[in-house]
Order: sequence, then structure tokens, then C-alpha cells
Amino acid sequence: MQTPALPTPLLRAPHRIAFLFGMLLALLLFAAWFAELASRLGSHPILPVVPAVMAHAFLMLYGIFPFFMTGFIFTAGPRWLGVDGPGRARYLGIPLLMATGLLLWLAALALGSGWLLAGLLIYGCGFAGLTLTFGQLILRSQQVNRLHAWMVLCGFVLGLAGLLAGLYWLGSGNARGWLLMRDLALWGFLLPVFLTVCHRMLPFFTVSAMPNIPAWKPDWLLWAMLTGSWLHGLLSVIGLTTLPADLPFCLLLSYTCSRWQSWRTGQIRLLGMLHLAFAWLPLAFLLYSLAALLPVSLGLAPLHAITTGFFISMVIAFVSRVSLGHAGQALQAPAWLWRLYLAVHGMALLRVATDCLPASWASGAYALTAVICLLLLLCWSLRFVRLYLRARSDGKPG
Repeated sequence: MQTPALPTPLLRAPHRIAFLFGMLLALLLFAAWFAELASRLGSHPILPVVPAVMAHAFLMLYGIFPFFMTGFIFTAGPRWLGVDGPGRARYLGIPLLMATGLLLWLAALALGSGWLLAGLLIYGCGFAGLTLTFGQLILRSQQVNRLHAWMVLCGFVLGLAGLLAGLYWLGSGNARGWLLMRDLALWGFLLPVFLTVCHRMLPFFTVSAMPNIPAWKPDWLLWAMLTGSWLHGLLSVIGLTTLPADLPFCLLLSYTCSRWQSWRTGQIRLLGMLHLAFAWLPLAFLLYSLAALLPVSLGLAPLHAITTGFFISMVIAFVSRVSLGHAGQALQAPAWLWRLYLAVHGMALLRVATDCLPASWASGAYALTAVICLLLLLCWSLRFVRLYLRARSDGKPG
């Protein structure tokens, strides 16, 4: 009997195709954002069919991170739940559908608003498939503790609600739909999913590498962190100051870093990358608190401390670790990765500082930050894409 031929390495595991799409789309979106910012410095600015700031918010919130989440959840989720992972048709089809919709949406910024709706519908179908598939995995599971999986699913549902708000915005032209989409995506979907995965995986990775640091992850901590994100989002939606959520959240996140002994993890670089990324969160909510208390404006500095500081650096840390582990490579951060990762933090600091500059100075700094981020992501992607295109070095499946 002949042994069935193995599929091409790119198709052998969910994380490979989803991470590849995430990297390619991140490069495309940052290139497009840089082009739009650079055009403002000349006499012929790019004028998309919706305001550039609104388009930027949708593309950055929904266009990058969900692909990396798809790869991680379809790889780690079945292990959390003790079930078989999704079939190849789903783990290939879902990111392909999402990518198709996103590319159409990006092209539609020049084609017209009707195409924007079509692109969002296609993307939404893929996102709904992601949500449904993960929900089915949870329902098949016999594990007693499925709290983290349920909270991730809750985040996906709120992300889907954000897409519906986006459809309302594009269909009606009412900016309230865009505001609701933004808040649902950020405070209901992305941050809660990131927090849930960090709550489960950072203590696990830490105790695996440094057994003398206890794995501290009580359930109440997860609920408290999620409540902080949800409460901030709710206060933002109804137009009230978010200070009652932000100051306690800052203190909670600072205490979490202390209990996780994050300062000790730098001796193991791949682990320290995760903890250094998490450290952006207490800083971000400190900035939100100061913005509410001080008479000076911090602009979007607190927001970009989360999106550019925490989200991007955490994705690089997590995806690097997962990619190395599932390629059969040593779980060590080579020198080039560590230097690139530190440069990402420098870029994020520049982005946050730029938001505090006068408008006459900020436009050039925005374009500079965008091109730096693009180049760093390009260097990172070129190193890891090759792992998705070849079999594991240890000969194991996946």
C-alpha cells in the first residue's frame, strides 16, 4: 500500500497559511498607509472614497491581527480543548475569504463605496466562518475548564458585531456606525482576545522556561482585565470620560507585571519579548488616565501605545515563538530577532511621541514612523516566511 503523499508544507498546519497572509497583508497595508501619508506632504494627496483616517482604522484593526489570531487559535485552540482541529478546507478557506474581502475593500477606496460594501461582506463571511468554526470546537470539547476559549469566542462575536456596525456606516454614511465599529473592534474584540491569550500563555511559557517563577493566572484576574477593556469601551461609546476604567486598569496591569516577575524574564530573550510587549499596557492606560486629568492634549498617544506598542510587539513575539516551535527550531531568539524586536519598540515610542507634537511637525513624523514600521515588518517577514514553505526540521508533522 502506498503512503498518501503529503501536501505542500504551506498547507500542512493552520498557522502556516494564516501567518503568511497576516505578514503579507501587514506589509501591503503599511505600504498603502505610508503612500497616503507621504502624499499629504506633496501637492497631490491621495483622496480615498472615505476619509483616510476612517479607512486606516478599519484596515489596521481588522486587516492584520485577525489573521494571526486565526493561525494561533486553530493551532493552539484544539490543544486547549482536547479536540481535533478544523479540516484543511476551513483553515485554508477562512483566511483566503478574509484576505479576498480585505483586498477588495482596499481597492474599493479608489473604485467607489459600492465596492467597499462588497469587500466588507466577503470579509465578514470569512470572519463569521472563523467565529462559527471556533464555536463548534468549543461545543465538541469535553474539557471542564473552557473559560479562555469561551472568552476568545466572545471577542470574535463582538468583532463580528463591529463588522455589522461597519456595514451600517458604509451603507448609511452615518459616522456613528464607524465609531461603534472602532470601539467594538478595539475594546470588545482585539484587546480582550489578546488579554485572554496572555492570561493563559504568558504564565505557561514563563514557568516552562523559568520554573522558579510560579504560574500566576487566577480566573479573577482574567475577568478583571476583560472588565477593564469592556468598561473603557462602554464609556467611550456613550461619550463619557473613561477615567473610572483607566486608572484602576493601569494599577491592575502594573500589579500583574509585578506578580509575573516580568523584569526577570529578560535573561531568556524569547520569553522576555512577550513580557516586554505586555508592559505597554500599563503605560497605555497611564497615558489615558493622564489625558483625562491634565490640561494638555496627548492626542492619540494612549491609543497608539496599545495598537503600535502592545499589539504589534506582542504579535511579533508570539508569532515568532509559535513559528519557531512549530518548525522544529530551537525556542531561542537569535540576535537578529532580538535587535529587530527592540527596534519595533523604538518605532512604537516614536509613534506615541509623534501624537504629542504640534500638527505642523507631526505630518512628516507620521510618514517616517509608517515607513520604519514597514521596513521592520519586511525584515521580520522575510526571515519567517521561509519556515512556512518548508517541512519541519525535526521531521514531525505540522
